[in-house]
Amino acid sequence: MTAHDTRGAVATEPPVSAKRRLIGLDGARGLSCLGVAIMHISAHYSPDTASTYKTNLFGMGLIFFYVLSGFLLFLPYVRSLVADRAAATLPSTKNFTIHRVARIMPGYLAIFLLVNYVFSVAYLENAAMQPPRSDAGTGTITDPWQLIANLTLVHSYLPQYFQTGLNPSWSLTLEFAFYASLPLLGMLLFAVRKRTSMQPYRIALVAPLLLIAIGFSGKLAVPLLMARFDVTDPLLVDWGSNWVAVFLRSFVASADNFAFGMLAAVVVVAIERGALRESWSRRVRAASWTAIVPACVVCAGLLGAGGVFALFGVSAVAVLAALAILVIVAPLMRGEKSAIATLLETLPFRFVGKVSLSAYLWHFPVMLLFGRWGLMGSDSLGGMLYNVAIGLCVTLLVSTVTYYAVEQPIVNWARRYRYGMG
Repeated sequence: MTAHDTRGAVATEPPVSAKRRLIGLDGARGLSCLGVAIMHISAHYSPDTASTYKTNLFGMGLIFFYVLSGFLLFLPYVRSLVADRAAATLPSTKNFTIHRVARIMPGYLAIFLLVNYVFSVAYLENAAMQPPRSDAGTGTITDPWQLIANLTLVHSYLPQYFQTGLNPSWSLTLEFAFYASLPLLGMLLFAVRKRTSMQPYRIALVAPLLLIAIGFSGKLAVPLLMARFDVTDPLLVDWGSNWVAVFLRSFVASADNFAFGMLAAVVVVAIERGALRESWSRRVRAASWTAIVPACVVCAGLLGAGGVFALFGVSAVAVLAALAILVIVAPLMRGEKSAIATLLETLPFRFVGKVSLSAYLWHFPVMLLFGRWGLMGSDSLGGMLYNVAIGLCVTLLVSTVTYYAVEQPIVNWARRYRYGMG
């Protein structure tokens, strides 16, 4: 059980679960990746059918990525923050940086270089402005500045290069912005922990609440930017080559997506360390299940309202994702079984989660190549199902190759470096 000193610090030994991999989350990540791929493939090669069957909803899986990043990456900070005051030390920023770069950049660079120089199917122009059922706007990037921007993942900060290169890679730029913010937030939290008697769980809440404030403020600023730059078309606001779209896809307007995962991390650590009352701890999963229904209603209402309300609808999706994580993980923190986690930990789901980064980057160029070769189906239900099936199968195949040839060796090296074994 937890003991508290007079200053509110938590004195407890880390439970075994703190050192164990949380099962089920890899599988959930894999399902989210497949959802994004289904959305892109169906919308690009069967746009009318996709609109009829609302396959764009599968694309909300992307929000789960952000929430899961916030959850997993904030966990070590919370666990250390709530430890005994003498043991509450900031996790290594150096190790964090090495591991994050090793996890993303080698795979991204390998796939980008293959797509650009071998298959010539990188986007030279804004992908969102190209007609569906074609590979228009693609080729080999030769402009040195555009190439450097894509290689360094800063292209999403420049309107002229926005939505070029690998279509989905803009989200990696957003991920790296979160990676850059987390050590800074950690320094703030541990400075407060050291200098005040504030209860550590309350200190942990400062970081996600700050990101929620940033994200909500950014969303509220979008109409002002639309008026300033005279951009009103919804497609241009979301994905056009303009500063409004750049801002909307930036960390300033999307920080809250990560924050809801961070809040879930605080709850999970509180369960893990026995800081929640037993009666509350037992009810976290049930409460999360119950909250999903009204959250879905709010989400649908906001997304359906359009405009700035739809931006907050995406935030509601992030809340749903955080609740889903609690449903999967909360029982595990109490030493109980989670049927959903066990199912998601089965080999097929876990495998897709393992190769999800490569699959996320490969699925768009794969479908463009198949379209270029005349292998994609028609804009019908049968054609859409065929397109999704062949696109996912080939994507998973090539993703397996890049994962084992590029991603895994670099991540293993980073892990050995982190633990002083290499």
